[in-house]
Amino acid sequence: MNQKDENRFSMDVEVVSQALRQRSGRDSLRQEGQKLYKKFTETRQEPVRLAVALRAFFLDEGVSEEEREEYGAYLQRRFRPAVRQLIQEDGVDRLERLKELGWFEKQGRQQLDDFLRMAREQGKTGALVWLLHVKEELWGYEDRDFEL
Repeated sequence: MNQKDENRFSMDVEVVSQALRQRSGRDSLRQEGQKLYKKFTETRQEPVRLAVALRAFFLDEGVSEEEREEYGAYLQRRFRPAVRQLIQEDGVDRLERLKELGWFEKQGRQQLDDFLRMAREQGKTGALVWLLHVKEELWGYEDRDFEL
């Protein structure tokens, strides 16, 4: 996927995410969870699936463990666009939960460097600082010798 397609995809996910946030609170958490799961399993539009998975995976209530596992498996397969969206939203608390699950370690150092670049380019300071701390914690920084 080229940069233009990634940006369009990300914009579509953001639109769906905003709509889901606006709808939240109208139903009980269980009803919302059921509606989200129905949407997730029925739609074939990837931006909708990603936005729904990101919303439902982080709900504390209203989602069964089986559903949460299904959302988690999907998010792991779509890790890069999922983290891209969380960076765009400055969702540090949700990024932290993914880190606690060990998902950043599985992706590797190069992927984390790409996420740092994304956060810097998007001007998302909170996510950038958090990602820098994660890099330090997981892999540290290489010392460079600038001796002349």
